[in-house]
Amino acid sequence: MIAITLLGVPWALFALVNRQIQRETLPSKFKLGWFYAEGSCGGFRAYAFGLSEWSAKEITQQGIAYFADIDVSDHAAVRKMYHGEWKATPLPSSFFGDGLASILHCGEKGSLLWPTGVTEALKRSGSYYQQSGMRVLFVLPQPGLVVGVLD
Repeated sequence: MIAITLLGVPWALFALVNRQIQRETLPSKFKLGWFYAEGSCGGFRAYAFGLSEWSAKEITQQGIAYFADIDVSDHAAVRKMYHGEWKATPLPSSFFGDGLASILHCGEKGSLLWPTGVTEALKRSGSYYQQSGMRVLFVLPQPGLVVGVLD
């Protein structure tokens, strides 16, 4: 019992700190829900947070215009990890062949709670993404997720 406590407490603290750091990489304009999942493999990480219903509705109504002020100080991320122009989905077919899709696969295979429907949402219109190299931030109003991919 003591060994479990000695190992479990530091792991739980690390997990909570890691989750907060990941939350801070997302623009604060996104109001997040309760859902969270993370998976990794080969040095790549993918994580998903649930979007609040309000944020999902606002993004759906405003479309790409929602992102126009995303870098304004009161809407920006505390830890700026993602850069680049916001674009609408569907993703170009090359995305699924150049390795980025495999990072999403790492999220899926490395997490017991990884949400379904991420790849499908990226193949149709209605979602948005920002990419700089292997770092990509996906915003999927339907199914109500924000997915971050880090190298």
